Amino acid sequence: MDTNKVTVMIVGNDDEEVKTFSINRALLINYKKYLIYAGSAFTAAIVIFFAVFAYSVKVSIDKSGLNSQLVQVNSKLETYDSLQLSQKLKKIDNNLSMIDGYLKERGLLKIENMGGVPSSSRQETQMDKINFYENQSDVFYNTLRDLPIGYPYNNGVRSSDYGYRRNPFGGFSSEFHSGVDLKGPLGDPIYATGDGTVNRCDWYNGYGNAVVIDHESGYQSLFGHLSKVNVVQGQQVKAGDVIGFLGSTGRSTGPHLHYEIRKDGNDISPEPFLKVY
Repeated sequence: MDTNKVTVMIVGNDDEEVKTFSINRALLINYKKYLIYAGSAFTAAIVIFFAVFAYSVKVSIDKSGLNSQLVQVNSKLETYDSLQLSQKLKKIDNNLSMIDGYLKERGLLKIENMGGVPSSSRQETQMDKINFYENQSDVFYNTLRDLPIGYPYNNGVRSSDYGYRRNPFGGFSSEFHSGVDLKGPLGDPIYATGDGTVNRCDWYNGYGNAVVIDHESGYQSLFGHLSKVNVVQGQQVKAGDVIGFLGSTGRSTGPHLHYEIRKDGNDISPEPFLKVY
């Protein structure tokens, strides 16, 4: 007989069969312990569930609060950036107005005012102002390229200025000099000082071999006494293109460039055009 097991009999009504089954004796003896283990495990599972649930709720609340703080910070940053942008746009507008007045005062510019956002029936947005200044900067750049600005021969030494001077061919007489002279070695390259169209590039009386460029701004630039021209009539040139080479042709006492600027057919002083101080 197996003493490690206990036989259990289940007796029903008179007509029902008696049912028997065996149960391990140790299981019956330790059932309370197992019930305690099972209850502890169930309780631990419940505690963990509620802990996780509470943590999830806390994270959700914290995230919501953080998002709210981020929205506030972004709003403040946008306001700050907007103020900074307004100040910078105002400064750009003021600078453009000053540049416009400065160049017009010196006779270098004759276009509509570059500064000042045009008024309209609606409130101008920051983007409207940016688009306006972008367009004006293009106008300013293209206008400057059309002007004959700078030296056509950087290595040259100034040998004669614009205005009256003693006759370089001797004697005590004086004459009016319609440009500036820059002397240097024969064959040095001479550069266009602005975008334009070649009006002529041939022998031009006392100028010898000369190049005359028409600029859309209404000015003309003349380069005289060249040893050789490097362009053809009607050619479109850009500022910085080599248009000829230094020489001593025509009425000249030695190798040099005669550089002249004309407005409406009349020569004017090149001084304001040589350097924008």
